[in-house]
Amino acid sequence: MKAILGKIRPSKRLLVILVAAFGVSAASGGAAVYVSRDRLMGELNKPNLSGLECTTLRTLKLSHNGQRWIRMHVKTDRADGEARMRTALRVVGALAKAEKADLYQVVVLDAAGPEERAQVRGTAIGAEVLFAPGPQSVPGMSETFRASYNAGAANSAGVFHGKTVDLSMDDIRTMMAAMDDHSACIDPSAEPVAGEAAEARGGEHEAEPAKTAEAPAGH
Repeated sequence: MKAILGKIRPSKRLLVILVAAFGVSAASGGAAVYVSRDRLMGELNKPNLSGLECTTLRTLKLSHNGQRWIRMHVKTDRADGEARMRTALRVVGALAKAEKADLYQVVVLDAAGPEERAQVRGTAIGAEVLFAPGPQSVPGMSETFRASYNAGAANSAGVFHGKTVDLSMDDIRTMMAAMDDHSACIDPSAEPVAGEAAEARGGEHEAEPAKTAEAPAGH
């Protein structure tokens, strides 16, 4: 349980609000600080310009006609369409910084959605980004980015039934320029920090690691 709780990271916006509140309290000699409910909720409800935290489900490294393609499936929980889109754009940027490839694809699924690779299609997809640094060499890519998201909310099975929204290059540039966080998703297969490994071994169950595979390009 401690290992799991240790991976939970509060949002930057919430941390800023809490730090500000404690700072004012300390400066006033411990006097109580009152923040109006409307003001606090207003801050928390502002859209996160960098998207949301996510978890890597799998990473596929594919070989296609002499090119290297990387496909990543990630999950988010209770995210609206724009938040999923911002998350996908942030993650594809982090992926491109970490590894060199001709084509990067990030697909965002709901936390309750399907996990089998063959099921990641159609209404299971909440947002998707394709990024090709050299689009002229990648079939089907006329520009560096192709991005779309489902405007609907996920149902209890993690399936989306809303309208698909395609972003223009201007939309994509605007979203990415506003980001102040460029972190990747939480990867369950990553090595634990010192002290967490022993706790994980002591637990009854361990989470299934994110899958990484090298294979020919395909679905």
